[in-house]
Amino acid sequence: MNILNKVLLTLVLLSGININVLADGNPSEISKTRADSHAPISVMGDHTHGKGESMLSYRYMTMGMDGYQSGSSSSNYTKARSKPLGGYYMTVPEEMTMNMHMIGAMYAPSDDITLMMMGTYLDNEMKVKKHSNNKKRTLESSGLGDTKVSILKRLAHNDNGKLHATLGLSLPTGSISKKDVMFGSKEETLGYNMQLGSGTYDALPGLTYAYFEDSYSYGAQISSVLRIGKNSKDYALGDIYKTNIWFAIPFNDNKTSVSIASEFKFQGKISGSHKDIKTIMSFAQDRDSSGSKRIDVSIGANHVFPNKVRASVEYIMPTYNDVNSVQLDADNALIFGLGFAY
Repeated sequence: MNILNKVLLTLVLLSGININVLADGNPSEISKTRADSHAPISVMGDHTHGKGESMLSYRYMTMGMDGYQSGSSSSNYTKARSKPLGGYYMTVPEEMTMNMHMIGAMYAPSDDITLMMMGTYLDNEMKVKKHSNNKKRTLESSGLGDTKVSILKRLAHNDNGKLHATLGLSLPTGSISKKDVMFGSKEETLGYNMQLGSGTYDALPGLTYAYFEDSYSYGAQISSVLRIGKNSKDYALGDIYKTNIWFAIPFNDNKTSVSIASEFKFQGKISGSHKDIKTIMSFAQDRDSSGSKRIDVSIGANHVFPNKVRASVEYIMPTYNDVNSVQLDADNALIFGLGFAY
């Protein structure tokens, strides 16, 4: 499916949301001092701004993977060492940790348009074992990730709700050539999850809806990451389709809110293969061990300080994971964020 068809399909799916509930009404602004005027911190591009307003933000996310998953069931070391078409890998990943720093900026040139930019820095570690002698190594990769630029278009807005569309582009600023010394004397190309970016320009369409009452709020977002062609290493990561839903309760004079949320995520398999990976040493370098369907549940909190600084935290717990072939199993994740609007 080419990129135009992918975008058109996404727009068709987005059009299924009914915006009539917001078609009429007072266009006044949802109070920015209300803690739940923003979605849980894991939801990107969740809000717009009024004309001339800006916001700077910082997010830190840490997550890990430990143990093995095959399909929707837990797996074991023997299966993790076995190639899908027969034979065995020489090495087996045991666990992986990813730490991500995200710096964002938003600016609204008008009430209807908000511009957004997000840069990332990643720090990855993967522990692997060589089966023949049980030697272990910790592989590392770090550096700038991909950069995302987006336009958020307000579609409808009144005292109780808001709806906006997002159209963005991910720029391939993250390296896809990261190497480390494994068990020999030379550096070798690391697996796909240890690379820092996609290597492709990716379209980022989405639609976000939120509804507010005095004592609660809820929202939903559907979004996609659509790869545009293959990268310079002759592969493309799988497209991503996500649905996020959340429910929040404000208290403390609306300065604090708590939330419960869920994310439904589908990611396709890698197409092509990394041309610098000459010998597939483990499933981390095997495109067949990519792509998944997963559901996460999270709890979070937002707080707005008098100086317009907003602090957010969210704890994410995987509840369902269905992967292709064998992959490391996802552990819980934690996200912390700070934002300053002016």
